[in-house]
Amino acid sequence: MSDFSADTGEDHGEPDGYSGRALVTVGAHPTLALDVQLVGHFEPISGRYLWQGRVRKLAESMPDGVRVGPGAELEIETPEGSGIATVSSIDLWGSHMIEGRSGRPFAAMEDTEGLL
Repeated sequence: MSDFSADTGEDHGEPDGYSGRALVTVGAHPTLALDVQLVGHFEPISGRYLWQGRVRKLAESMPDGVRVGPGAELEIETPEGSGIATVSSIDLWGSHMIEGRSGRPFAAMEDTEGLL
């Protein structure tokens, strides 16, 4: 594994999340260690836990000729877990914006109200 550094957002005034190095895998391509910012929260209307985030420098880290665009699926692994996400867009700075499709790849704050 690669070395990780994390800020888990354990201050309960902030949403759940993770910021730091993560292992990112796109299809059958080699796994990359990249910087990510991930956040999540329980959505009471849908009754689901939603997470999303940003993957930095994915495009320039992929092999020559490989493009990762909206709709692409990737796996993200942090020291706290792993999850599957879909690329939703690419921002003005070239970062890949993602939406979670599976369980979150980071720890959630403690569920004191029985919602999660």
